[in-house]
Amino acid sequence: WGAFFSGALGWVVSSEKFMQPLVEKNIINSLKVRASYGETGLDSSAGRFGYLTSYSLNNQAYVIKNKYVPGFSEGSLPSPDLTWYTTRQTDIGFDFGFFGSALTFSADYYVKKTNGMLITMPIPSYVGETKPIGNVGDMKNSGLEFELGYKWNVSDARFHAKANVTYLHNELTNLGNDTGFIDLDTFQGIFGGGTRGSNGQPFPYFYGYKTAGVFQNMAEVQAYVNKDGEMIMPNAKPGDVRFVDVDGDGAISPDDRTNIGNGTPKWTFGFNLNAEWKGFDLNLQFGGTIGNQIFNAMRYYTYFPNDITNKDRALMNYWTPNNTNTDIPRLTATDVNDNDRFSDMYVENGTYFRLRNAQLGYTLPASLTQRIKLQKVRFYVSGQNLFTISSYSGMDPEVGQSSSLSRGIDYGIYPQNISFTGGINVTF
Repeated sequence: WGAFFSGALGWVVSSEKFMQPLVEKNIINSLKVRASYGETGLDSSAGRFGYLTSYSLNNQAYVIKNKYVPGFSEGSLPSPDLTWYTTRQTDIGFDFGFFGSALTFSADYYVKKTNGMLITMPIPSYVGETKPIGNVGDMKNSGLEFELGYKWNVSDARFHAKANVTYLHNELTNLGNDTGFIDLDTFQGIFGGGTRGSNGQPFPYFYGYKTAGVFQNMAEVQAYVNKDGEMIMPNAKPGDVRFVDVDGDGAISPDDRTNIGNGTPKWTFGFNLNAEWKGFDLNLQFGGTIGNQIFNAMRYYTYFPNDITNKDRALMNYWTPNNTNTDIPRLTATDVNDNDRFSDMYVENGTYFRLRNAQLGYTLPASLTQRIKLQKVRFYVSGQNLFTISSYSGMDPEVGQSSSLSRGIDYGIYPQNISFTGGINVTF
């Protein structure tokens, strides 16, 4: 990283004369208003000499006069206009302390603009060379951050709670190409959908077809018509997926693909609770997200295509004339309706709430430990990921990502374990 410029300005309002009556009454102990601005640049993701063509030995060879002669070939394509990307961030916030700082509150509003983002250019694989890094456009992130803390006592028990929440609005403001969009992750070779970046949209988002349930009978297929009375999906059968004619042209085509969700949470939150009482101590840590979606690629793979692999047990609830209360299409070896398109059929709510860590400890009284020449002895037990509240059907709603281009796509991750540990801490 290289810092081009940074600066901060603060005003401790609570030190002003007009605030003293509130300070003396212990109502407001501290109030600070602050603002900051900074510019940074980054080039590490592009590697060294990414603007030049690299050459590799022995990728190509020739036979000259019956002798094997090694040759050089291009190992990567050049990106002659490659530069650092720059990020400019403005932050405005304030910090409060009330009632002897027993209650604290802080809030921030920030705007972060990134110009000349560096990503691998999605050129066709048939080019045969390593894809170059390029500056592809501009992005804006803006949002709010809040933190609230409170300390209190109940008799000889002490408590401290702290909560934080962050709201994020993400938008690709200018991709910098002629079309205004770029197709990114093509869902591991399954074309017709994946993730896309478009001007005015979150980066990236899921790009595919919208669905409206499953056809229950032939009458529904025949009734799904355009303004001219023609069937929109003439190849569909009862039990097939009903795809939405988004562009209204009276047929289902690649032009009907649209934004069907994104993996970036709108809200991210956490909550900590600490308690102490007569040598006992308790710590609880919670966290989660709100407003993000997950594309369950594992669900897709276990439904389609028609190959000999292990299947999700939910597939047992597939549509039949006697089992119509389901959103899983019929089983068929000839899928003329293309039920396996990249669609919102596999997009699920990614909101979750998780107890990340819980620890209970007990510290022996000092009068006892001093007799055995020890300063402190503490016993503890702890657990991680003890419970998760989520409607996601996959193994873990906290989906990782192989890159920023596949954010929110669950290709199959090893779920976070529920684990328990115990131990003793001794201070001599």
